This record gives sequence, structure tokens and C-alpha cells, in this order.
Amino acid sequence: MSTSDNTKLRPKLSMFGGAHADEFAPFRTTSLMWISGIALLSVPMLTLVDVSVGRWFARVKLPREIDELLDLTSFFSHGMGIFLILLCILLMAPRSRRYISRLAVLAMGAGAVATIVKMFVLRERPGTFNLELASYDIAWRWVFDWSLDRVAAFDSSTRAFPSGNMATATAFAVGLWAVLPRGRWIFSIFLVGVMLQRMFSGAHYLSDVCGGAAFGLSWAYVCFHPKFLGGIFDRMESERKPKSPRSHDCEMGELIGPVENSLGERSTQADSADEDRTAA
Repeated sequence: MSTSDNTKLRPKLSMFGGAHADEFAPFRTTSLMWISGIALLSVPMLTLVDVSVGRWFARVKLPREIDELLDLTSFFSHGMGIFLILLCILLMAPRSRRYISRLAVLAMGAGAVATIVKMFVLRERPGTFNLELASYDIAWRWVFDWSLDRVAAFDSSTRAFPSGNMATATAFAVGLWAVLPRGRWIFSIFLVGVMLQRMFSGAHYLSDVCGGAAFGLSWAYVCFHPKFLGGIFDRMESERKPKSPRSHDCEMGELIGPVENSLGERSTQADSADEDRTAA
């Protein structure tokens, strides 16, 4: 089998499958899972520098304007901000309305997946102690609660991994990249802003943010792949697909054609009747 045949058989983003897949989604669906795996495998290596990076973020004092700007980008990972973005798409992007259900599931599902993982992983947030006096071993305080004995006392200060905000923002950004390709650089800025805001606020280590991005990409893979939720969304979106002007003209032509034919037949019959009367 040739290389071109192998390329055709590889799954693309199911949201934009078919002839226009390369135009709207240049990356493949499987790339989401590959990037997610790489990000998850890098968590142990990033844990080696978590304390050093956390100290740097704790020392740096940002100007008030930049600090407010980072707080503003955090709406990209919150329910109210996501609701406003979806509302703008509903009102101002009529051709993308059919993708709202997929975008909503991307954002909410990624946050839910991160919360489920938090139930099994106990890790203190960097803002709960003084990093300047802490040793490098403090970043390796990982406790896995496989029996869920501590799930009843869900203390958010000990649930740092993974970052739920980063997981939500990552999955939502992947969806917006596919739906609104012209705004990709804006969505990338928002995603980086969420990452920086979570570390400047002392809520997460670098490995926590990377782990959140990994779970967000994994959930995006589930929502795009045609063998999982992607197939369901494909059918829903194809049913809601707006009609193009060309198809509308074709339908109007099909409707007008019989009318013109009937009028032509009637005019022909009338002309023949007049000729008969003249001959008589």
C-alpha cells in the first residue's frame, strides 16, 4: 500500500471529516492522544523542578495591570466564562451553532475527569507552605487513596493534581481551534494565561498544570474520535448543518422547474388552440 493510501486511512478530526478535513483541521485525532501521553509521562520529570519553578513564581511580583490581565484570562476555564463564549457563538456565528453541544461537553467533561482523578491523588498545593524554607523533597509528597477513605473530607488544599482549570481550558481550546480556526492565536493566549495564573496564584506546581493539560487532551480525543463520542456528535451536527446558498438555489430551481414546465405546456396548448380556431 502506498504512502498516500496510508494517509487517507488515518483518522482525522471527526468534526471536520470528509473533503474539507485538511482545510479546517490540519492535525489528526490521534495526535491528541500522543501529545497527552507525552505530557503525562513528563510529569515525573517536571516534579524534579517543581520547587525551583514554584519559588520563582513566588518571588516574582507582577505589575498590577499584568496581574489583572492574568486574572481576566482565567475566565477561559470557569463556567461563567465558557457560558459567555458559547453564547457569543450562538448569537454571532450562526454557521458554528451546531458545534455548541460538543464544545460544552468538552469543557464540562474535562473538568469532571480532572475532579475524579483528584479523588485518588493527594498532593499539597504550593501555596500552603513557604517554598523558600521547604526542601526539594516536598514536591514528592504523593499519596494515592485507592480505597477513597479520605474522599468524604475533600480538602481542596491537598488536591493539587491535576489542575482542573488547565484540563478544562485545554479541552475547550482544542474545540475552539477546530470550530473557529481564525481565532487560534487568541485561544492560545488564553490557554497560556490560565497556566501562568494557576502557578502565580500558588494553586499548582508545573507538573500539576502539565497533568491537567494531559487529561484535557485525552478527553478531547474522546470527544473527537468517531469510535467514541465523536461519532455521536458527528450525527448530531450533520442533522443541524445549515444549508448552503448553492443547495438552496438548487432546491429553488427544482421547485421552479416544474412550475415553468407546466406554464410552458399551458402556453403551448393555448397557442395550438388559437391556431385551430384560426384554421376553422
